[in-house]
Amino acid sequence: MDRWFILALLAILLFSLGSFFGKLASFKDIPYRVYFFEGLGTLTIFTSIMLFKRNEIFASYNINAAGLLMGLCWGIGTVLFISALQHAKLSVTVPLTSLYPALTVILAVLFLGERLETREIIGIIFAVAAAIF
Repeated sequence: MDRWFILALLAILLFSLGSFFGKLASFKDIPYRVYFFEGLGTLTIFTSIMLFKRNEIFASYNINAAGLLMGLCWGIGTVLFISALQHAKLSVTVPLTSLYPALTVILAVLFLGERLETREIIGIIFAVAAAIF
């Protein structure tokens, strides 16, 4: 099995657990406090990476605007996701918000010139259909 595939499977597992814990947290608290504690968890990972990979991170001092925008989008999206969890079932919210890869693919096709194979187009159609059902 390719390394990227194992990493992707682990990411899916962790995203799944994160959503599950987000729902549990939303039972007990307001979205902004849930996000605060999520941020502390993220800060723990961030600090660990900074300590162990600081030479690689600071090899260049250029600002990565796309990386910054990624963090801002994920942060705002996470707050909105947590807010949605308070008002809807996890079994509805997660599949609906999991459609973001389909939009990402459209952006990649339009702005990055990526091309889709027939099976990839069919996969996206099935993903959208699954969310509708």
